[in-house]
Amino acid sequence: MKKLLWWYAWSTYEKEFKDQLKKLGQLDEDAAKALVSYPPKNWCRAYFDTQCKYFMVDNNFTKSFNSWIVEARQKPIIKMLEDIRVMNMLRDHEAEILRWKDEFSPHAMQLFKDYRVIANNCKVVFNGDIGYEVVEGTDRHTVNMELKRCTCRA
Repeated sequence: MKKLLWWYAWSTYEKEFKDQLKKLGQLDEDAAKALVSYPPKNWCRAYFDTQCKYFMVDNNFTKSFNSWIVEARQKPIIKMLEDIRVMNMLRDHEAEILRWKDEFSPHAMQLFKDYRVIANNCKVVFNGDIGYEVVEGTDRHTVNMELKRCTCRA
């Protein structure tokens, strides 16, 4: 049941969301009613706006980390020690990362394996110069390679 609930938030189109909701309703009608008491537009990907609101995206961790250290040195002792505690916590996670067997996190690898199983059930058909149609069971989605968009919104 836990895995089923996970798919609600990750449903990328409305039909998928409704299919998952129907499955939940068959398992536990009260749970389904409780779930939809919260507006899906606030927590389900199928209803998220796909328009980018801010075009400047900078995920440069090193730049961020260095600016954080400079700020910590200028703070009062208690606040500086708190920042150091957080840095130690990051260092502890570094040791965990070094124990990974793959280049990617175990969680990321599990997601990759799950999506690979799903992809094995898909059929891909070329439908023009810039697109493909992906069929999975009764679901059909169009992929526009030029815009890098799919009707599944994933």
